[in-house]
Amino acid sequence: MTTTIRASAPTGASESVRRLRGALRNRVLTAIAAIVLLGFAVITFFGDRLAPMDPGEQQIRSRFLPPGSETAAGTHVFGTDALGRDIWSLVLAGAHTIVLQSVLAVAIGTAVGALLGLVCGYRGGKLGDLLVLLTNLQLSFPFFLLALAVVGILGASFWLVVLVVALASWVEIARVVQVETRRVCQLEYVLAVRVMRGSGWRIVLRHVLPNVVSSILVLGSLAFGTAIVIISGLGFIGLSAPAASPGWGEMLSDGREYMASAWWITVVPGVAIFLLVLSVNIISEAIRDRFDPHAGS
Repeated sequence: MTTTIRASAPTGASESVRRLRGALRNRVLTAIAAIVLLGFAVITFFGDRLAPMDPGEQQIRSRFLPPGSETAAGTHVFGTDALGRDIWSLVLAGAHTIVLQSVLAVAIGTAVGALLGLVCGYRGGKLGDLLVLLTNLQLSFPFFLLALAVVGILGASFWLVVLVVALASWVEIARVVQVETRRVCQLEYVLAVRVMRGSGWRIVLRHVLPNVVSSILVLGSLAFGTAIVIISGLGFIGLSAPAASPGWGEMLSDGREYMASAWWITVVPGVAIFLLVLSVNIISEAIRDRFDPHAGS
């Protein structure tokens, strides 16, 4: 018996150390992701002022300059593109549109999905079945094809892209919130309020919503990363909203022909998209762990 205790003690200690290291690593990653997101927020609001050069100014004599090149206009930290435009200035200018569109799309999609999920989950019956049918129909059809059809037919515009991306955000949120609402409505204190004929909206807003808000926050933050990818994809195929300077998706498309000779045209906006989406996903995991520590175990 003594041998068993001595053998298991180091195992328990090593397990505690492993968990401590994992928690510390997660905290460090979350802090880095928060700093990156803060940087993107600053760029979104002040990108035009932070841009070292005019993103729309073309300098044909400065085409395909590598990162760090010096010209009369200044230092091109990340080089220039096929029209001689400064890559870093283009990335700063493009951040405003893509982040703003993503935030608006996710806000609309999250609000619609949460509202439908709460109402249909509370009412149940045919209303709940209708929501399941609608979400199944949308999930059965490739969304990107639908986005291509809508934007291609109606023409790209700022708000049309926002609404199309919002259409992709509400489905999963509505399904999860509906299931969570049905679960919460079976709790004893909620049943007691319903027996006392409490107002339906009062029950939903005061007793149900606080129990599902963590799921809404996590899914909304994950939807933000998806929105960035969708908008970039639309820009890559030329269906983004018209703007004075190209967005990140257009920059990826413009630079693909020059990957062998001018890799920075594609790599720089690609890294920007990667860092933004990765940071959003890390923050989403942190939010999930904050409200449900056992979700990732």
